Amino acid sequence: MALPYSCCRLLTFHQSLNSLRFAKNSLYHPLQQNVRHSGFLSVSSVFRLQFDSQGHKLFYRLCRRGFKTKQMSQEAEIHGNEPSLFKHFLFTIGVCGCSFSGAMIWNYEKMRKVFQDLQNAAKKDSFFEKKQKKAFGFRDHANSLWEKLSGGQKMVVGIIAANLGVFLMWRVAALQPMMLRYFTTSITHPLPSMLLSSFSHVSFWHLFVNMYVLWSFASVTVNMFGFEQFAAFYISAGTISSFTSMACSKLLRRPYIVSVGASGAIMALLGAVCSSFPNAQLGIAFISEIFPHSFSADSGMKAIIAFDLLGLILGWRFLDHAGHLGGIFFGILYAKYGNQYVWGKRETIMKWWHNLRGKP
Repeated sequence: MALPYSCCRLLTFHQSLNSLRFAKNSLYHPLQQNVRHSGFLSVSSVFRLQFDSQGHKLFYRLCRRGFKTKQMSQEAEIHGNEPSLFKHFLFTIGVCGCSFSGAMIWNYEKMRKVFQDLQNAAKKDSFFEKKQKKAFGFRDHANSLWEKLSGGQKMVVGIIAANLGVFLMWRVAALQPMMLRYFTTSITHPLPSMLLSSFSHVSFWHLFVNMYVLWSFASVTVNMFGFEQFAAFYISAGTISSFTSMACSKLLRRPYIVSVGASGAIMALLGAVCSSFPNAQLGIAFISEIFPHSFSADSGMKAIIAFDLLGLILGWRFLDHAGHLGGIFFGILYAKYGNQYVWGKRETIMKWWHNLRGKP
């Protein structure tokens, strides 16, 4: 039986609407086609959440299961023309170059300020200094806890605060589309996500474990490198870790993953410290309180490398093994050669900046 003309028009309208939706989704995210669903969250399901009125509830229920070192559960197989990593490589080189150049300028400004403070101190009247110190004595009391921290600990507190801030942003439903795009790393996401994802954690326990390890190793690394060099080292390590993860997926012809977490940068700290102090004794956090044990830093580092190599070869997907390896090898290489070939050559940048700034 023929359908009424109005019904045909309605069916045609719905078919056109479905076609438009499919085209929009395909253009919006090229990996939505031929998606292989795993037991976790697929790429296509992530972007469907943005149009689901209950999407924010579903997001929390699914994304608690994944990270970068607990990979966020988005995978996709690439068919046809694969995206190029050339832009990602240039971005990684640019971040490393800019971060270390900025750190060298920061180091110059710090030395310049010390010189200016010494000049000003010699001109000040001692009576005025005593009165001023008394007038602003309440600041010493307000900042007493902060002043008890070492320089390295203050740097780490700032990094932890940044990670905590991003973690809280994940809890705001209205921010989730932006967080998925800029605070998770993937070959199809904007380039800044390669760095921003290193400050991003979805799960509280992922955040807690990473920040605990960061606190354990960062103070030593700051003492090794200094504030400015450490900041450049940490930023570069996070970006290199993200690039290594994508590069390994491409070279090994494996599904690209979307991941978050500071683990790659923290692995770089571990690699730098353990390779510089191979005989230092370490223990597994919390377990050593129950079962006393210790092992050398060199043995622990080699065990981690072996574990991540095995995971990479066998294709384990619970952790981002490629990102870990990129971070730890960067830390080892920089601890051995960085001071000589990178930071040791900072006079060129500092002289250029001095001529640009002029005399104090």
